[in-house]
Amino acid sequence: MSKLIPAAGFAAALLIVASATPAAAGTKDDIRNLQERMARMEQAAAAQSAATVRLSELERQNQFLTGRIEELSFQLDQANQRLNAIGAALSGEAGEPGAGAFLGGPGYQQQGPVALAPGDPIADQLSRADVQDGSGSASVELPLDPAAAFDYASGFLLKGDYQRAKAAFELYVEAFPNHARTPDARFRLGEIHLALGENADAADVFIAHIRAYPNDPRAAEAYLKLGTAFSRLEKSDQACTVFKTMKAKFPNVSQPVRQRADLEMSRINCQ
Repeated sequence: MSKLIPAAGFAAALLIVASATPAAAGTKDDIRNLQERMARMEQAAAAQSAATVRLSELERQNQFLTGRIEELSFQLDQANQRLNAIGAALSGEAGEPGAGAFLGGPGYQQQGPVALAPGDPIADQLSRADVQDGSGSASVELPLDPAAAFDYASGFLLKGDYQRAKAAFELYVEAFPNHARTPDARFRLGEIHLALGENADAADVFIAHIRAYPNDPRAAEAYLKLGTAFSRLEKSDQACTVFKTMKAKFPNVSQPVRQRADLEMSRINCQ
């Protein structure tokens, strides 16, 4: 015999089911909404991460470009200083010895200056330099007496020890800037740079020599060797200007110097 559910109990059960169905539907909607919000947040986070990476890349590019601009500005300043120094040298204007760094490629690498001073054993030694001395920096101890110091530096030249000779003459110029032998020491230093194929350094030294000692007995030869340094650096226009200036300023220059200038001018097709 089956038992019948009382009407009141059946109605209560319907109410429970009816009330549970909307609650379940609401929970699913909430979960769906949370999932959508999480998806949007993940997309936003990914976009922010990409933006951060892009910003970092832009900052690196900006730093690189800023550094490049500073480098180019420095090079322009150096170029202007060199042009001013060359102009002062060619006009015969005396000034501070420093000519600034002269930058340039190795260019023409004929070794050693020609011995233009007859009977000059040091110039003869330098003219026979046919290899570059790559021994690097050298340790020297310059005597305190200027005359002894000059002989000390010259002794390295006579032995063919160009690195120590260069170091010694550099020290001499710094230690005795106003001594009577300093112009010769500076000139020797320029010759050493030429002998070693250090043509940019040679140009610096001869520009400084011309500016500091415009009336030096070897001023014409300094112009010649400055022009030679320029031609070896493949700076033909500057070289031609220097050679022409030398011939105009020193019409009575010795024949060996003039002949050497004419030879260099012919080689680089000066007009």
